[in-house]
Amino acid sequence: MEKTKSIHVWIYTALSVGIIAALVWGFAASKNARALEISNENQYNRAFSELAGYVNNIDTLLSKTQLTKSPAQLAKLSSDIFRQSAEAKSCLGQLPTNEVQLDNTSKFLSQVGDYTYVLSQLMINGEEISQEAYDNLASLNEYASTLSDTLSEIESRIYSGEVRISDTNGRSRGTVADAADGGILKDLENVEKSFEGYPSLIYDGPFSEHIENRQPVMLENEKEISQDEAKEKAEDFLTGEELTLEGMSENTAIPTYTFTRGGDGEISVNVTKKGGYILSYLNSRMAGEEKLTVDEATDKAAEFLQEKGFYSMQSSYYEKSGGIATINFAYVQDNVTCYSDLVKVRVALDNGEIIGLEANGYIMNHCERELSAPALTVDEAKERISTELEVSATKLALVPKDSMREVLCYEFKGAFAGKNFLVYVNAENGREEEIFILLESEEGILTV
Repeated sequence: MEKTKSIHVWIYTALSVGIIAALVWGFAASKNARALEISNENQYNRAFSELAGYVNNIDTLLSKTQLTKSPAQLAKLSSDIFRQSAEAKSCLGQLPTNEVQLDNTSKFLSQVGDYTYVLSQLMINGEEISQEAYDNLASLNEYASTLSDTLSEIESRIYSGEVRISDTNGRSRGTVADAADGGILKDLENVEKSFEGYPSLIYDGPFSEHIENRQPVMLENEKEISQDEAKEKAEDFLTGEELTLEGMSENTAIPTYTFTRGGDGEISVNVTKKGGYILSYLNSRMAGEEKLTVDEATDKAAEFLQEKGFYSMQSSYYEKSGGIATINFAYVQDNVTCYSDLVKVRVALDNGEIIGLEANGYIMNHCERELSAPALTVDEAKERISTELEVSATKLALVPKDSMREVLCYEFKGAFAGKNFLVYVNAENGREEEIFILLESEEGILTV
């Protein structure tokens, strides 16, 4: 009897201790969760407040750009707008806005800094700003003002305690969905809708409208082929390999059919739906011991490109990793290197097998260009570069800008301070367009 009673006491004691421990743990977990909730809320509030401040600054700066006629002043203002817009995008990305798409708002913040920067560079280079450009600045200013006013109103409601941006414990007040009902995300959604009439900005910058809507030049007049026709082209490319349709891509700049084959190394081939060109090829087999030099691999890659219909291609830079050399080739027309028409070839250094091809740049850009003779001679262009550069080679090249506009340049390769450089001088006006450092090592030759 005493023994049974002792067991009961022990069980009750253990249960009591367990319950107390669970309560303590639950209290601590709840306390930690609440602390995390408060911390997250504070971070969201800080990000929102900073977003509102940056957009207000952009509004103010855009007002000033419409009055300046000074290249130096516009350069200063554009630099400030560029920095403020970058910070605003960062703050926007920190907010829990999964309930609403803010693509147009984000696009506005990207373009506003980029556009003003491009205008400032035009003025610095002695070009006049057109009335259309000033009209665009006025339009951007209006959108910035609307966005700034709305963000300020939302910020006031947050700090008055009327609404929260989010609440992680799921209480009815403050969840993301309820915040939308309360006006925060709903107001942002309305701001997003207000950008629906946002003007299409076509300019010489990376966020220009024409880049987003760009179509492959090489496929412009091509007809769409069937799945069977694409399969035949893929198997011909691999000299008779039996392939299976893996899938189709539609929502890309270059829609394709994808074919695969299993085995020792998985093989995949992407064929463009229009025209039936090979966009890419990959054999993922591992390479064995290196037996070929990069020069020998380059010769094999050049021969392969010739066989597959890529004519007049010139090798430039390469990268070596895991017994595989990836070699870049660019199209050459009338002794002008067209760097936009880029093809990459992967060569296994154990036996020289071609195990990869990437022709996206070539298909997006390749065409026969109307090349005009350079306005400057090579000696006149050389006078525009630093005398500190010891020039070892010179050639003409079409260099793509951020806007994808191509500029005819003289390419000067030379050495300075123990490093190799490439300096590009505009062959029409002598403007220095680009400077790259050549990084040369046993693993490859790349540019930065």
